[in-house]
Amino acid sequence: MPSLREAQKQLTRDRIVERALKLFTEKGYAATTIDEIAAAAGTTRVTFYAYYPSRYDLMRDFMARVNAVLDRENGPGLASTAPELVDVVRAGKLSGILDWLESRAALWPDFRPYLDVLDEAAAVDREVRALLKDWREEVISDLIRGMQLAGRFSEETHHVRGMLAFTQLNYISTLWTSRRFDPNRDEALGVLAESWYHLLCDED
Repeated sequence: MPSLREAQKQLTRDRIVERALKLFTEKGYAATTIDEIAAAAGTTRVTFYAYYPSRYDLMRDFMARVNAVLDRENGPGLASTAPELVDVVRAGKLSGILDWLESRAALWPDFRPYLDVLDEAAAVDREVRALLKDWREEVISDLIRGMQLAGRFSEETHHVRGMLAFTQLNYISTLWTSRRFDPNRDEALGVLAESWYHLLCDED
């Protein structure tokens, strides 16, 4: 059980992240200053830097929160960061793919805003760009692992298949964030599931 001091530190960290997310969403990543974030969080610039020595450290926390929501393991060198996704691809069932996509779509309100900020930050910050690229490659590697375990498709096509599948999912979830197709989410997920099935599972 965390000590009172540790709990207070976590509350401060959470407050900084929440206010930063709101400001980045409203004003944009580049236009938001550290002073504005600190003031919105009810703290000081000095306190902000005690928790986050740089904007990059704040973005790393954003990414950690995305992984926590998605129940993805942190850390390079793991055999898989999301075993459930590997299993779904290996099984190769359209119904299983759709169920997995729907379970992730239910979490979009919790993690997609963080990813949107990370995408925007990546456009102006090389370190964040590398962070986001590594995360995307982790997701793609899980898709690849599922195909490998199933002995499906040639190795030469695995990465492009995984990349296309991830890009499709990212695009659909980005559209949802911008509220361009919220009423048609189920239809979009159905189409996406069929596309994933043909890309990752169907060799006929």
